[in-house]
Amino acid sequence: MKVLFLASHLSTGGMPQFLLKRIEALKKYTNTEVFVYEWQEFSKEFTIQRDKIIELIGDNFFSCGYRYAWTKENDDNRNNLVQYCKDKKIDIIHIEDVVEDIKNFKSCKVPRELYNKNHKWKIVETPHSMNYNPNNKIFEPDGYCFTITYHSDNTNKNIIKDVISYPLDDSIVCPRSKNEIKDKMGFRKNGEYHIINVGLWTPGKNQGYAIELAKKLWNKYGRTYIFHFIGNQAGNFSNYWDPLMKDLPPNIMIHGEKNLDDVSEFYKIADLMLFTSTWESWGIVIEEAIANNIKIMAHNLNHYGNERISFIEPLSGNIEDDYELLINTIHSPIKYSINDINTKLNMRSFADKHINLYKNLLNNCE
Repeated sequence: MKVLFLASHLSTGGMPQFLLKRIEALKKYTNTEVFVYEWQEFSKEFTIQRDKIIELIGDNFFSCGYRYAWTKENDDNRNNLVQYCKDKKIDIIHIEDVVEDIKNFKSCKVPRELYNKNHKWKIVETPHSMNYNPNNKIFEPDGYCFTITYHSDNTNKNIIKDVISYPLDDSIVCPRSKNEIKDKMGFRKNGEYHIINVGLWTPGKNQGYAIELAKKLWNKYGRTYIFHFIGNQAGNFSNYWDPLMKDLPPNIMIHGEKNLDDVSEFYKIADLMLFTSTWESWGIVIEEAIANNIKIMAHNLNHYGNERISFIEPLSGNIEDDYELLINTIHSPIKYSINDINTKLNMRSFADKHINLYKNLLNNCE
């Protein structure tokens, strides 16, 4: 089977990470030949996931070119997508987005031809945004591969669909000891508590709220509670994060974007994951925290449902209440055990579920 993943971009964030994990699982556990077609390259700087994908698939990676440097060649590359799929004899086109939301895609001539039912390939879409509305579709795929039940439940269509959530993958678990990592980073082994926040700096990720909590803890406890922020500060969101950098207490450390090995070290020393996002379709970092058996504070967003609530201490949005919750959570036993979680996906079942969905599409649509 030949599967082409069409990605709107691979600069950073949850969507590129989800795609990377799909490719890793398919390459390791199946005979699938994987292709990636990047519609537009946003970043020349934040490319950790993009670089890893290229390392995995080599010449099967193709990019249409840099978004902010328009050339005729870029446009020609985009217009060539359908021919590329024909030439490579693609069976499944898996779009890591809703096609109507990909910039400069809905308005060009490519999707009309791509979704032409006369082609042999079948098309799967994965919404990654809470803006997804199945009633606003112009181009209908042959099936959906959802990341959360919420999206699936809101798609009342007679269409093949499945929910394949992010796997609990031990590649994010650092094999070295907590004390070894603390020594390496220059922290005390006792008497300090480490709180991590992982993610791109955006208003939706809401890191400013975590900073306010850090300030309150600094004023009373000094460096007893240390906050680590891991994630890139992209220029297009500087109007959000730049003002926050002007008034940071000394118990905050800004680490920038890190590769998987480095991030795993922060999970290893963490006493708490503080995930302040108020706009998140899934939140891969919660899965990573669960894999590391870390206490988690996060907003109990409606679309998390029962899939999440058992793992988190819910934030209220009231700074005084959440300050007390943070202290109590750090000094209380964890509310779940990774050893008791039998229903979560591992990498092999993650790969198998994709193959079953793809085969179902191909067999059903013949």
